[in-house]
Amino acid sequence: MILTREHTILLVSDDAELCDAARREFEAKEEGLRVAAVRTVEAARRIVEDTAPTVILLLESSATPESEGPVGRMPRLNSVVSALAVHAPVVVIGARGLESELASLVAAGAADFVERTGGCLPVALEMVERRLRRAQQVASDAQQFAGAKNALNGEAFGEILRHEMNNPLTGILGNAELLLAEVRRKNDGRLPQGGQQRLETIAALAVRLRETVRRLSQECESRRHPAQ
Repeated sequence: MILTREHTILLVSDDAELCDAARREFEAKEEGLRVAAVRTVEAARRIVEDTAPTVILLLESSATPESEGPVGRMPRLNSVVSALAVHAPVVVIGARGLESELASLVAAGAADFVERTGGCLPVALEMVERRLRRAQQVASDAQQFAGAKNALNGEAFGEILRHEMNNPLTGILGNAELLLAEVRRKNDGRLPQGGQQRLETIAALAVRLRETVRRLSQECESRRHPAQ
């Protein structure tokens, strides 16, 4: 795949060997691709807005747990990925069992999960490449819209926009309606069983919508004001 504009992959990894291997793979395969790397999530948070990554590849061990053991670590990972997903979709390489913690983010399209095994890196890289291809398609569609001079192009972009937003909106409305119906049925002032998972899904889908609008806005703005 040859990218028509520069995209950035942000690697968040405390494993220098894995990070170097990922960097070599991307730099060998892709043109117009920049790879940035940091060792911790804290460092990623400090630079993510300036870096404006297209995709984030996160090694789960780079997210410092709030307490020892999986009970303290799993909620921490979920909150870390949710915060990063505001800026770009996140591909997570993590220990077995953590995929359930990220289920709502994966279902919302805000994250992908790869179990950390000896052969996990090629799988993770393929997921990142799929995210890049999708971002490239969105960028191309936005460029067509920004440069459109006839109604046909505008209609094409409208179809793209409907497709990008319809799925997460459907998920938000569906989960909200089911949750509201269960709350009304029980009428005890408590969150029903499974309610937290539905709220997490709604939040993740809202993040996905915001990210879609941000990407489209950036592409349109770059077309109006190209870099000198």
